[in-house]
Amino acid sequence: MSLTKVYCFFNTPRQWVGGCRLNRLSLIFIIGIFFNACSPRQYLLNYMMGSMSGLGDMYMTEGDLELVRESLPATLKIMEAVIQQSPDNEELLLSAVQGFTLYAYAFVQQDAERIFNGDYQKSVRLRKRAHNLFKRAKGYAFKAWEVKYPGFTGQYYKNPEETLKQVKREDVPLLYWTAAAWGGAISNAKSEPAVVIDLPHVGYFLERALALNGSYDNGSIHELMISYSLVRPNAGKDALEIAKKYFKQAEELAKGSKASVFVSFAENICVLKQNREEFISNLDRALSIDIDAYPSLRLVNAIAQDRAKWLKEQVDDLFF
Repeated sequence: MSLTKVYCFFNTPRQWVGGCRLNRLSLIFIIGIFFNACSPRQYLLNYMMGSMSGLGDMYMTEGDLELVRESLPATLKIMEAVIQQSPDNEELLLSAVQGFTLYAYAFVQQDAERIFNGDYQKSVRLRKRAHNLFKRAKGYAFKAWEVKYPGFTGQYYKNPEETLKQVKREDVPLLYWTAAAWGGAISNAKSEPAVVIDLPHVGYFLERALALNGSYDNGSIHELMISYSLVRPNAGKDALEIAKKYFKQAEELAKGSKASVFVSFAENICVLKQNREEFISNLDRALSIDIDAYPSLRLVNAIAQDRAKWLKEQVDDLFF
């Protein structure tokens, strides 16, 4: 839900009263009905809950990255206020996981990467901020799991894989975003062993999601598995080949609609292989995608193409 929509909601009664020039008796009558139906606070809460449950859909169709950068933080704070009033709303909690993960990755983490050589200290601060935002997203994810399956957190930390067996196909979005948030938190705290030791948990959630619905979101799970396959603690000599297989599956499921698939291949596999030509070729494939051809993926593609442009500028530092 946009801030404009909230603003209009608060201002509608006064504009309506002034525009219609209601007499005092009519106004009292309407207010009486309003209060008898529900309190203004509850009415506003219900309205915002309904609007914010579609937060992902609203932002995912936006192609203006600066607009998202500037508006999303305020939207997330409003969402947190609504969650405080309705802590058991699963859709709101999932939207919070998505929103904080998206903001942390697309803007804070990438800003940190891009200024690393020019302002190391600021880059470190931004990495720490990204880590905390990802942690917040993970926190909302586990609150959602607790709502769906009471006692989930305690059970999970005792026996992760066994606990995840109870989740259903309908839980795949939450499985995916929990893994994304947790993975993001770990990737921005690589110098902290206590954080990095949690890496296998990312795999537990991704593997359960794959088992339930591998085609989710145009191959997004396979896409995350590209990078996870290369860094997982039990990665063997065949890790690179496994990552390539996940890329092929992600590419097939995306059917040319997602630039991020090619960006992931370029920076995870091509850099590792030191294949400069293939690196540039895949980034060019990402940049060739028309983001307006796939409205529901417009934001994802805009973020991926922005990263592709930056990565092309770093080619001389990435290849020897």
